Amino acid sequence: MNAPDAYRLSRYLTAKKSIDGRALNHRVWSRFVEELGGVSSLRILEVGAGVGATVERIVTALDVRTGPSLRYTLVDRNPAVLDTASSELRTWAEQQGFEVTGRSPQVWSANGESVALEFVTADLYDFAAAHNGGRFDAIVGQALFDLLRIPDAIQALRPLLRDRGLWYLPIHFDGVTAFEPPHDSGLDGRIETLYHESMTTDHDDGRAGDQSGRRLLTHLRDAGSTLLEAGGSDWIVWPQDGDYPADEAYFLYHILHFIENELRGHPALDDDAFADWLSDRRRQIHEGRLTYIAHQLDVLARTD
Repeated sequence: MNAPDAYRLSRYLTAKKSIDGRALNHRVWSRFVEELGGVSSLRILEVGAGVGATVERIVTALDVRTGPSLRYTLVDRNPAVLDTASSELRTWAEQQGFEVTGRSPQVWSANGESVALEFVTADLYDFAAAHNGGRFDAIVGQALFDLLRIPDAIQALRPLLRDRGLWYLPIHFDGVTAFEPPHDSGLDGRIETLYHESMTTDHDDGRAGDQSGRRLLTHLRDAGSTLLEAGGSDWIVWPQDGDYPADEAYFLYHILHFIENELRGHPALDDDAFADWLSDRRRQIHEGRLTYIAHQLDVLARTD
């Protein structure tokens, strides 16, 4: 695959579904599903919901045709991403044999109403402040809290959780970015360090950035929650027979796009050397030779 002419967030989020699926920590996920069991109905809130991949996983794991009914609220500040979520989830539900009606709520029926999805375009803080409905059994936030001040986000969202409600927070970055094969060991290391630093210093707003995974463990406990499980959920993308599965080549190009946007013109990088590094990495994707690794953590906690 050649480098794309343009980059779209919705395509990136869809492209990483297969990568997230491999990365998710199965011990943490299994405990989450276990904790959700034994009830006749569930209300789940997902903040920074993206294209809604977690909905598919939860519906499959709970088997809502015979298990609990599910009310799922997806909140994201990007309306285009939520439009993609609505369309892709409708298609997926129909492929699973559900009758799908409505837009928001989008209702999936099989032997009676099973799933109702509400799509809300809003900043999570605005949503939390305005919410006057019932409380949720679980809050899901995937690859989100590294973009936020974790204590502030927890404080804003905690009133929306019922007593002994669950926090399921997967795919949170925790300090390792690596590309293989090496380009230049010194330059590779400098780019990794500067990219990680950009996650915090470019914003100067107290976000945990490249240490968000480990910080979640601390901040959830400080907020009075009990940690139930935690484990690694590393992204590992590698070529298979000179190609990448699904749309994972696009995902790799988009990762390089993120790095280029963050580090272009950085005073600690030589412009020509950085341009050569990007060109080499893109050529490696095109030739099916690049491997990418990012270390992340999944966290499950319960409010007390």
